[in-house]
Amino acid sequence: MNLIALSLSLFGFVFTFATIVLYFRTIPRGTVPKSVTGLTARLVLGVSSSVMGIFLGATGVGSASLAVYLPAGFSIAFGSLILFFLSQRKIPLGDLKVKVGDKIQPFTSTTSAGQHFSSDEFHGRRVLLKFYRGGWCPYCVAELAAFNKMAPNLERFNISVYALSKDTPQEANVHKIRDGLDVTLLSDPQLEVIRSYGAEHHKTLGQTKNPTSTLGGVALGFAPIKFEAMAIPTTLLIDENGIIRWIDQSDDIRVRSSVDRIMGTIRSEFKDDNITNLQETV
Repeated sequence: MNLIALSLSLFGFVFTFATIVLYFRTIPRGTVPKSVTGLTARLVLGVSSSVMGIFLGATGVGSASLAVYLPAGFSIAFGSLILFFLSQRKIPLGDLKVKVGDKIQPFTSTTSAGQHFSSDEFHGRRVLLKFYRGGWCPYCVAELAAFNKMAPNLERFNISVYALSKDTPQEANVHKIRDGLDVTLLSDPQLEVIRSYGAEHHKTLGQTKNPTSTLGGVALGFAPIKFEAMAIPTTLLIDENGIIRWIDQSDDIRVRSSVDRIMGTIRSEFKDDNITNLQETV
């Protein structure tokens, strides 16, 4: 047995998957690092070690078995896949057709329950409207789960959450049931609403089907992946008069606003009303 090849292969496997697991644990916590330099370096180290293990196993002194090639192969495959996803993280911004101070553009959609929905329902209500990629996207899943947990704080400001994606009503329903969401999910499979707001990411990687389960708060599925159009993650804070009070976008699909930032913005925008609400509850 080529012990050097085996050691490199096992090190590459353990190091690569430990790096991936630790990174994915940051997603549901909302602590994804903005910089990918350290993550990329660790993945490259793990993959490189596995490549070297395979090379020495094939050309070095001593035999090499599946004990060398199998873990090294998994390390190379999954490490390279994550590196590729990281290379696709940037979002082209600048096409948004609304701005702070504008009235929302009226639209119709379909809920995850298959019911007709009109933005007229926003009338007289404060709304946090989220355009998201889909129920397969781990970052969107974590963000909507965070919105769900924020409900008691949002209710103090009379704010309801609506989230819209290109998921079909059936796929949106899978997402809603799977994650136990109280958030209203809206379906826009033809991207009509998304395009009308200028929140379209014209071509990016996405899964074709929402996973039916999660692992550690991360959507877990193996549906085919392909390049397609979808929403740019965008958050609009809308007041009871239909005026947009705040817009949040990031040029990195991984990076979303923290709960503290969102609640800080809401307190700032509706601070007078919050004082009134608190006085009424005392």
